[in-house]
Amino acid sequence: MNLGISLVKKAYHSTWRAFKAHPVVFLPFLIFALIDLISLIILYLAPSMPFKLLFGPIIRTFWGEAFLHYPSNFLLLSHLSSLARMVLSVVFGSLLTGMAVFLIFEIYNKKHLNLKAAFKTALKLYLYFFIIVFLMNMIYYFAGRLVNIGLYKYFVSGHTKLLFWGARAWLGPFLIAINMVIAVFVQALLIYAIPVLVVEKTKLLKSIIRSAVLFKQLFIPTIILVALPALIYIPMIILNTNTSFLIQKFFPEFILLVAFLNVIISGLIIDPLITAAATFLYLDHKEKRA
Repeated sequence: MNLGISLVKKAYHSTWRAFKAHPVVFLPFLIFALIDLISLIILYLAPSMPFKLLFGPIIRTFWGEAFLHYPSNFLLLSHLSSLARMVLSVVFGSLLTGMAVFLIFEIYNKKHLNLKAAFKTALKLYLYFFIIVFLMNMIYYFAGRLVNIGLYKYFVSGHTKLLFWGARAWLGPFLIAINMVIAVFVQALLIYAIPVLVVEKTKLLKSIIRSAVLFKQLFIPTIILVALPALIYIPMIILNTNTSFLIQKFFPEFILLVAFLNVIISGLIIDPLITAAATFLYLDHKEKRA
């Protein structure tokens, strides 16, 4: 346990020094945050012309006409933003994460940073990165859906309690906690796949297996590295699951502010911290085993 904590401290220290000495490493995360922000603005404008021509039929089909009108459109904004971020993380985030990992690898080896070389390397491996991030998102999404549906069916079938607690607890705070645990474990399981691809230049399947093996070998530090920054996001999760209350308590546009904070916290704090620290942890471990 103490060894695990010391490895985490070292990884965070290396991350802090890297971002401080080489701000360019932060660029891929900044680019993704800007893409995410543009997506949020478009979704906010979805009920308005000309965006309504594209998004109107989709929203009307899956959620209903009411969500194309004020203030109900804000009730859907957080959910749409979350879905969009999932897609963007696969399409753009995978490439940008690969770039960031390459730059961190260059820093670790005390080499001159070259954004063009980082982009070319990430582009060559883009398909692999795409598949890894897609797999991560799909496992998380369907695992969360299974838990959600399972709990809902359990209580709808007539049960009033599960392990001494009722539906209100299980479908509220407990469900949030379960989804967070799932997210941490899924990300921790595949967190080393992209660094392995960049550094070891292995095949896709081998990188995924290698990531799972590293997760087992570095279980405690990996869980801490992924879970600790994720704790910052808990207030945002609570806000996102209480949009109706926020609209009644404040005003509908408050949801847009929450969604904006989501972009800042996840894209500019959590993602850089997890990606960089996990990469440094992997490189330290690899060097010790060499």
